[in-house]
Amino acid sequence: MKTNWLSCLLTCFPILYCFGQATPGSTLHFQSQKENLGTAINSNYTETKPVISGDGQTLYFCRQDHPDNIRGKQDPQDIYFSRLVQGKWSTAQNIGWPLNDQHPNGISSVSPDGNSLLLINEYISGGYVKPGASVSHFDGKNWTFPKKLEIENFYNFSPYVDYFMSSDNKVLFLSVQRREGSGDQDLYVSFIKDNLWSEPVNLGPVINTPGADFAPFLAADGKTLYFASDGHNGLGGSDIFYSRRLDDSWKNWSTPVNLGDKVNTKTWDAYYSISAKGDYAYFVSTNESDHSKDIYRIRLPEQLRPDPVVMIKGKVLNANTNEPLSASVIFKPQQTPAEQGLARSDPGSGNYKIVLPRGDAYYYQAKVDGYLSLVKSIDLTKATKYGEVEEDLYLVPLAKGQKIPLNNIFFVRSQAELQSQSYQELNQLVAILKENSTLEIELGGHTDNLGQSSLNFDLSLRRVAEVKRYLVNQGIPEHRLHTKGYGDTQPIASNDRELHRRLNRRVEFTILNL
Repeated sequence: MKTNWLSCLLTCFPILYCFGQATPGSTLHFQSQKENLGTAINSNYTETKPVISGDGQTLYFCRQDHPDNIRGKQDPQDIYFSRLVQGKWSTAQNIGWPLNDQHPNGISSVSPDGNSLLLINEYISGGYVKPGASVSHFDGKNWTFPKKLEIENFYNFSPYVDYFMSSDNKVLFLSVQRREGSGDQDLYVSFIKDNLWSEPVNLGPVINTPGADFAPFLAADGKTLYFASDGHNGLGGSDIFYSRRLDDSWKNWSTPVNLGDKVNTKTWDAYYSISAKGDYAYFVSTNESDHSKDIYRIRLPEQLRPDPVVMIKGKVLNANTNEPLSASVIFKPQQTPAEQGLARSDPGSGNYKIVLPRGDAYYYQAKVDGYLSLVKSIDLTKATKYGEVEEDLYLVPLAKGQKIPLNNIFFVRSQAELQSQSYQELNQLVAILKENSTLEIELGGHTDNLGQSSLNFDLSLRRVAEVKRYLVNQGIPEHRLHTKGYGDTQPIASNDRELHRRLNRRVEFTILNL
């Protein structure tokens, strides 16, 4: 059973040959039984291709030949969704136009922020459809008309196809049949560069077989790959396996392991999907008594979960008005110069979510044209389990006279010497000035009211002069940087105790010219 871009009829054909017993399956120890998701999700018709959102709260899937499809029972496949409300799945709803039309429609993956969907087919106005993959974004009210992914030298000899987009939106998996493949569908990988996806690269013989290898799902850790295959040794016609990526070549994988008889049956099983938390897996399985296909889930024991990740979520907001903003949210490891991942905030609410694998320290920031963006950081080198962090991202409008505090600039007490923990914030300012090459700013220094005012004035001026020196050394032209010491004349808090005085000892920058 595979996704046919033309018919998408996932019919289980009789198996005319035997692949032997599932030797690795017995090594997996699920502590619970798989559970049918019930009548809110499953019907008397075929449900397939479940995709769980990163937060585990929305399940997307497909129904075939269902009376509620856009064209009723004559409609081969439509996309539906259900939300988890107080522990129960709501009655599934047809996602509607433009994602569903008269052709077979299906979702391959959902971005961690929930604001982008990867779809099978190239959507064409006027009702035509072509082989390919497309992406739709949520605009705050509706899903946009899907836009085709441009994949270099894309072709597929099979009438079936599957895709999956990694959680950082940088890696695309394909299940297609190509000249250099092993026979039937193989798993391939493609990488994004300048809005073009690279020519697909075969994952190699450890993963791919002469049979059909399909339904790829890469966990949020970026390493653990789940897929379906009728070419590896299994219990039946198609089983679900997992393998781990061993290096950055994307061709070196551990030997696939069968998920065993708690997941797989003697007939047909595929389309495995896990939320970022990794607590439950969702998949399609065949009822051995009547051969109907429904969506199930199973609770995963700790040892069978992917590597833990951390989900950072919050809102992107205008710092002056608190209004939500539609933004790109960019993240990368601190030791890597290139951007690693990209997410989008919801235009209506400003909500964003990003998922970061453990083992690195990361920078992340929201970007919108016409706004200043400050970089946030988080250290996950010692993370041992899944976690969630709430962090609103405030963007400051680029406007003459706009004042922005630099909250993490530290000096040796009563001196103008910068402390090393200041460099991260200063480097963010360097990035802002380089991205906005005509920006001129005033660096304003402020102190508390302890000591003589004349000495405070002198100290504030020497401190911003030191900040200017650092910026110039990082390549910022001196004429774009103006300095002014305000001493203790512009407090933002009372000077009655140290906690408040600390707020008054600060450096701010003000936009002079754009």
